Amino acid sequence: MKSINSTKPAAKTNSESIHWYDHPEWYEAGFLKETPSEARFLEDVFRKFVPFPVERVLEAGCGSGRLVREMARRGYAVTGMDLNQPALDFCEKTLKQIGCRAVLSKQDMTDFQFDQPFDAAFNAINTFRHLETETAALSHLKCVAKHLRPGGVFVLSLHIVPHDGELWGTERWSVKTPEFSIRYALSVEQVDEAKRIETLKMTMKVLIDGQEKKLTDHLRLRLYDVEQLKALLAKVKGLELVRTYDFWFDINDPCRLSKKSCDVVLVLQKKA
Repeated sequence: MKSINSTKPAAKTNSESIHWYDHPEWYEAGFLKETPSEARFLEDVFRKFVPFPVERVLEAGCGSGRLVREMARRGYAVTGMDLNQPALDFCEKTLKQIGCRAVLSKQDMTDFQFDQPFDAAFNAINTFRHLETETAALSHLKCVAKHLRPGGVFVLSLHIVPHDGELWGTERWSVKTPEFSIRYALSVEQVDEAKRIETLKMTMKVLIDGQEKKLTDHLRLRLYDVEQLKALLAKVKGLELVRTYDFWFDINDPCRLSKKSCDVVLVLQKKA
C-alpha cells in the first residue's frame, strides 16, 4: 500500500550558514506564544513594585521586537534597543502593520544613551548572557540603573546553571503558520568552564513554498551559577534585588534564588 504522501514532490533543501537574527520573522515565530504571558507579567511587576504609574519602558536587546510590539499595543511608550539592523527594520515594519509606535535605536547594551529616564526596563530570556565578560555585564547593569527613575524596575530573565545541573543537551520544538512551518533545534556544542562560555548550535528548518531552507548559526553565551550571579549583582550599587520568579511568569508565585535555581526572572529596583 502506498503512503498517502507518496505523490507529493520531495521538498528541496537549501542549507545556509547565516545568522538566525537576520531572519527575524522566522526566528521570533518560535517564541511568539510566550509573549502575552511575559507582557502580562511585566504589567503585574509594574503594578506591584513601582510606586508610580509606569509609562516609559525600555527593552534592551529587543531583537525582532515581539515584546516591543506587545507593550506598545498595551499603551506604553516603548523604546527598543538592539545592534541588529534587520531585526530593527522588521520591528518597525510590524509596528506599522498593527498601528502602533515605538522608538527604535541601534545601540550597544553596554554603553547606551537616552535623554530621558525610563520608568521600567526589561531584558528578555537570556539576552543578558550575550555579554560574554564580567566587564560587559557590569557595564550593562550600571547603564540600565543610570537610565531608570528612582523606584523604577529592571526585569532580567536568564537561565542559570543549578548546582547539580547538566550543561549538555538539545532542545527541539516546532511551529506552523499559514505561511511556513519551522523545526527548531538548540544544542550545546562546547563548554569552556574556565572562561564561563557555552557555545550553542542553532538550527532552523523552514518549509516554505515547497522548499526547505536550513539555517544554522552558533551563539556564545556567558554561564552563571547562583553564586556568580549574586556576586555580579552585589557590584551594582544602584540596583537592589527585590523579588525572584521563574519562567512560569506568575506574580503570585515568587521563588528563592538558590543553588537549585535554573530559570530565573529577577526584579531589580533602582534605589530611591
